[in-house]
Amino acid sequence: PKTDIVFLKVHKSASSTVMNILFRFGETHNLTFAFPQGGGFQLYYPHHFLARFVEGFSPQSPQRFNILCHHMRFLQPEVQKVVPSSAVYFSILRNPVQLMESSFVYYKGASAFSRVGSLEEFLSQPYRYYNPASGDRHYARNLITFDFGFNPDGDVSPERVQLMLKAIEASFDFVLISEYFDESMVLLKEMLCWDLDSVVSFPLNTRDSSTKSTLPESAVEKLKAWNRLDWEIYTHFNRTFWARMERDIGRERLRREVRALRARQAELARTCLQGAGSVAAKDIKDSSLRPLQHGGARILGYNLKQGLDRGLERTCRRLVTPELQYSSLLYKKQFPPPPP
Repeated sequence: PKTDIVFLKVHKSASSTVMNILFRFGETHNLTFAFPQGGGFQLYYPHHFLARFVEGFSPQSPQRFNILCHHMRFLQPEVQKVVPSSAVYFSILRNPVQLMESSFVYYKGASAFSRVGSLEEFLSQPYRYYNPASGDRHYARNLITFDFGFNPDGDVSPERVQLMLKAIEASFDFVLISEYFDESMVLLKEMLCWDLDSVVSFPLNTRDSSTKSTLPESAVEKLKAWNRLDWEIYTHFNRTFWARMERDIGRERLRREVRALRARQAELARTCLQGAGSVAAKDIKDSSLRPLQHGGARILGYNLKQGLDRGLERTCRRLVTPELQYSSLLYKKQFPPPPP
């Protein structure tokens, strides 16, 4: 199994669920994580990543970390200073239409969104609300492009787009697609030589459907034009994802593996979870399992069954521990506080 991994955690793209998979694998195999300085949750995002943002990094010492997976704005020469040269690089993308709808609710406080009632209103005259000079502009335009380290207000000429796609392909070994999450996990398992249980997950950081809305077709076209760079990245890597699937796994085996993955997830859900699945934060009895609520989104979580034996309780708890709590727990394990 591969143990040196760089995961570019693109916002609002099922990346918290992937991060949970990496946290569990790292914890099980005693791997080290490149944590943000001081145990924070982002690597000085939205600044481009620098090696010195990582706790325990020193230019003098050759120490490398196994897994880099916290939010960052990608800059490969700096990333290479903190992970082994053998590291596998990957990311996950989401359709920019749903991505922006999610961003609008989640980052309602961002300067471009705060004065507007709906995403449609924003898209009808984006430049009335969007300021390319504001420090949080990326939440409102080409968020994928920004997270990969490029300019979200950049040139959309075919030549520039091709250069950007080639740069991403040169840095990343593969890119997953969140709309095909189970298929993506099959590919992840294949590329990292992991077993099935390592890629099993429950969806984390998901929104209650009451805060989701569907855009009319006219707004969708405006959104694609406004996020043209993201749209180009997404459609390109959606194509390469399926090409790689055909080449490395094949349809028949993919169907079998997806079936096995879903069966194992359903089995774990029956074993671990109270009720039929995710619930609102106010209904989560164990406060350590309550996810952070953000913007106008209502983020769901899980209740565990009572009376599980110790080993099973631990397995189940790890599957449903929200990102911030899990990150803090692993940080304290890797950098234990000095005894009083």
